[in-house]
Amino acid sequence: MSHAADARNGTRPRTAGRPGSLILINGASSAGKTTLTHALRDTLPIPFLHFSLDFFHFGDAVLPRTPDGTLRDWARVRPQLFEGFHRCLPVLLDAGNNLVVDDIIETPQMWTQFQTLLRGHDVFLVGLHCPLAELERREQARGDRRVGDAARDLLTVHAFTPSHRELGCSASPEQNDAWVSQAWRRQSAAER
Repeated sequence: MSHAADARNGTRPRTAGRPGSLILINGASSAGKTTLTHALRDTLPIPFLHFSLDFFHFGDAVLPRTPDGTLRDWARVRPQLFEGFHRCLPVLLDAGNNLVVDDIIETPQMWTQFQTLLRGHDVFLVGLHCPLAELERREQARGDRRVGDAARDLLTVHAFTPSHRELGCSASPEQNDAWVSQAWRRQSAAER
């Protein structure tokens, strides 16, 4: 699934009223994925919905927490939550929704699952890179992330996922938004 054309292996032709497009932003915790997804959602020429696993962590569907604020039974709940979140993506796309999703593709197995679940869909993968020192600074400043998650993510997040567009966190969200929008539009036009 290195290119959208590879992802669409002929099982689902792209026509009006067919599945939506997916722009998937992959990067370490605190790299700026959510900021970029919001910018894209608000500036792309057609409607895109922002969908994120963070909705389950910090939104109305928040997971149960212990009195000290940590997620309760996280080790047990985590695999099934990730599995359910990832399975939602093709369902939303098949209903005709365009999605911009921020995620952390942590393992080769997770990447294989994405490829399987999204086979036949229009997928545009963006790798958002950020140096460790900046990730750690952001992680500390946020206060809503476990210290060390960004360093752990950085070890693998870009190791096995070929992207259509690679970006750095030193560029402004507006610059990254423009670069992704232009690249996505070019690819989308070329595949019509």
